[in-house]
Amino acid sequence: MNKKIFETVFLSILLTLILVLGASITVFYNTYENRISDDLMAELRFLAAAADGGADISAVTAPGRRVTLIGQDGTVIFDSQADYGSMENHLERPEVIDAIQHGYGSDKRESDTLLRNLHYAATVLSDGTILRIAVPADTLFSFMMEMLLPLAVILLALIFFFAWYSMKAAKRITDPINSIDLEHPDSADGYEELSPLLFRIAKQQATIREQIEAAEHRSREFSIITDNMSEGIAVIDREMRLLSINRSAYMLFDAEEAVAGDSVLAISRSDIFTEAIASALSGKRADSVIENRTRTLQIIASPVMEHSSVTGAVIIIMDITEKAERERLRREFTANVSHELKTPLTSISGFAELLKNGGIPEETSRDFGREIYDESQRLIALVHDIIRISKLDEGDSSESMERVSLAEIGSEAVSRLRKRAESFAVKLSMESSDPGIVMGSPTLLDEMVANLLDNAIKYNRRGGTAVVSVSKDDDRVILSVRDTGIGIPDEDKDRVFERFYRVDKSRSRASGGTGLGLSIVRHGAAYHHASISLRSKLGEGTEITISFPAV
Repeated sequence: MNKKIFETVFLSILLTLILVLGASITVFYNTYENRISDDLMAELRFLAAAADGGADISAVTAPGRRVTLIGQDGTVIFDSQADYGSMENHLERPEVIDAIQHGYGSDKRESDTLLRNLHYAATVLSDGTILRIAVPADTLFSFMMEMLLPLAVILLALIFFFAWYSMKAAKRITDPINSIDLEHPDSADGYEELSPLLFRIAKQQATIREQIEAAEHRSREFSIITDNMSEGIAVIDREMRLLSINRSAYMLFDAEEAVAGDSVLAISRSDIFTEAIASALSGKRADSVIENRTRTLQIIASPVMEHSSVTGAVIIIMDITEKAERERLRREFTANVSHELKTPLTSISGFAELLKNGGIPEETSRDFGREIYDESQRLIALVHDIIRISKLDEGDSSESMERVSLAEIGSEAVSRLRKRAESFAVKLSMESSDPGIVMGSPTLLDEMVANLLDNAIKYNRRGGTAVVSVSKDDDRVILSVRDTGIGIPDEDKDRVFERFYRVDKSRSRASGGTGLGLSIVRHGAAYHHASISLRSKLGEGTEITISFPAV
C-alpha cells in the first residue's frame, strides 16, 4: 500500500511539475516574443524619427540589429549586415507590403540573405522609403540553452524533494492504518472515514471468535469422547494420512503413539488391515477380523464420499476378544455337551436293547441294570452341572445370600465324602483357625467345596491325603483344598477351569466326573466376588485357594 500511495503522489506531483514547467515556458516564450516585438517596434520608431530628422541610420543602430532601407520601388538602398547591392527586390516582402498598406508591418521567417530566422518590423518614412529592422529569432532558444544547466539542477532537486515528500506523505497516510489493532479495531485512532469499516471488522471479529470457540469446544468434546472410548477411531485422507485418531486405535494394536499427519500404517501393517483400508478408499465398505497374539480385533472401514468421489475413510477398531472367546467356548461347550450326553445315552440304549431282546441271565440283567443306573446318574449330574453353569453365566442372583461359616461347610463336605475317599484309599482332613464367616450362598459354597474335594480324591494316589483348610488374613477369608495327587502339568494350568477340560480324561470318566466341577468353582468364586489361585507341581500334588471378602 505504501508503494502505491508513493507512486500515485510522486507521479501526480511530477506530472504537475512538468505541466507547470511546460506552461511556464510557453507563457515565458510568448511574453518574450511579445517583448521582442514591442522592443523592435519602439526601436523602429526611434530609427524612423532619426532618419526623418536627417540622422545617419548606421550610426544610431544598436549592435546586433540589422537595418535595411528600401526604396519605393523595392530596391534595397542600405543594409547594415549584407551587401545591399546584390540583394533582390524587397517589395514583395510581407512586412514591406503591410508597411505600405498599413504604415507598419512585421514578420518572422528565415532570411534568404543571412539564412537564419529573423524577426522583421518595417515602417514607411516621410520620404516614402521603407525602413526595416530585424533581430535574430533564435535569441529565446539561446537564452533557454544558457539556462539549461541551472534548470536541470533545480529540476533534479525538485524531483528528489518530491520523492522524499511523497514517501513521507505515503507513510503518514498508511501509519494510522497499519497501527490498527485488528483484535480491537473499534478502539483504533484512525481516520474517521474508516469507522464504518472498522465497525464491520470488529463485528466480524466477534463472530469469528464465537465460531472458533464453538469449533474448539466441539473439538474438545469430540476428543474427550473418542479418547475415552474403548473402540478405536481413525479418520484418514486419500493418501492414508491420519486426520484424527484416538488413543484406543493404536493401543489396541499395541503400537506406538500416532498423531495427525502420520501414515495410518504406523498403527498396523498387517495385510488384512491394509486390504480393508484399500477397499474403503476404493469406495467399498470393508469389515474384517484380525487376530494377533493377545486380541481379536474387528476392523470396519467406511469410505467418506464428497461429490461422488472418495475423499478419505473412517476406520473403527473394536476389541472382540471376549466375544470371540465366548463364541469359541459356546462351540466347544455345545460339542462337549453333545459328546458327554452321547456317551451315557449310548450305553443306556445298548443295555436297554439287550434287556429288551430277553434271554439274558438274571445276574447279567442285574449288572446291566446297575450300569444303566450309573449312566443315568451320570446324566443327571451332568444336566445339573450344565444348569448350574448356565445360571452362573447369566448372573442369576436367585441364590439366597446369608452369613455362612466356611469352616462348617468344609467339615460337612469332609464328613459326606469320607466314605468315597476311603474307596480311593485317600485320607481326608479338616483344618481351621477361624470360622471363616462370609456372606454367600450356602448351597453354592457347599457345591464349590465338594467339587474341589472330589477332584482332590479322584486325582490323588492311593494312600494320599486331601486337606480342607479355612483361615483368615486381615479382611480376607482363605479357603484352600490341597492334595498329594498326580498334580497338573504347567501347560494345563491355564485351562483346568474351562468347561469339560480334563487333565487325565480316562481317570475322570472312570470316576464319573462331568468335567464341569472346576468351572463351577470358578463361576462360584466370581459370584461371591472372590479370587481363585492354583498352585500345583506334577507328581507332588495340587492346592487351590479361594480368597473371600470377610464379613
